[in-house]
Amino acid sequence: MKDSIIKKIRTILDSGVDSECKVSYVLAESRKLLETYPPDPAPFALRLYCNWALHIDLDHTKTTLPFLQRLDEFVASVLGEKNEDIVLEHRMLREFIFLDTFRVQFSELLNSYALPTKLCDDDNLWHEFLTHYAGIIEDGSLSCRSNSPTLKWVKEVVFTKGRTRTDGFIPFDLTWEIQLLDGRTLAVSVSAMDHPTAGLMMRQHLHIHAAQVALP
Repeated sequence: MKDSIIKKIRTILDSGVDSECKVSYVLAESRKLLETYPPDPAPFALRLYCNWALHIDLDHTKTTLPFLQRLDEFVASVLGEKNEDIVLEHRMLREFIFLDTFRVQFSELLNSYALPTKLCDDDNLWHEFLTHYAGIIEDGSLSCRSNSPTLKWVKEVVFTKGRTRTDGFIPFDLTWEIQLLDGRTLAVSVSAMDHPTAGLMMRQHLHIHAAQVALP
């Protein structure tokens, strides 16, 4: 089975991942590898974005808890008294909003099976891949939840694609709607835009909007 999956992924990569259909297919096959032959440690970002493309929510504590614990720390920094950690907030946002970790973990998965990694290595190919990916997730969201007692703030987070962008390396905005244990919602929307005088991967400016909304 493994050889068959690898062969299918190689065929798609060799032909060019240049459509929504191909992006969906290569992520579906990659998810099969992740689920059937799970690496250690598990590449959470890669699994998250594979699942989003396939419209499969994440609700297994073993899978979601490490991420939600980091998100719990993020929320504590944003909302908690005297807990502000700007470095932690920036790192969390950069990894998931700029899709850096998705790109790195996808490349590592391909490389581990001796598959070509040009899709992840080449900026133009990666941007094209993300553009098609944006079309796949256009009308869908992804929820990630856990009932672990170790979480002090977060109950669930729902990821939604924001507006399409033509002025940045990341072709769409991303919105997190974080359901808090106290019944409130923390909405975080982030845009990544090119800066005309900086290098490619450092040309983004973060614009963060966080609002607390009381639930009925």
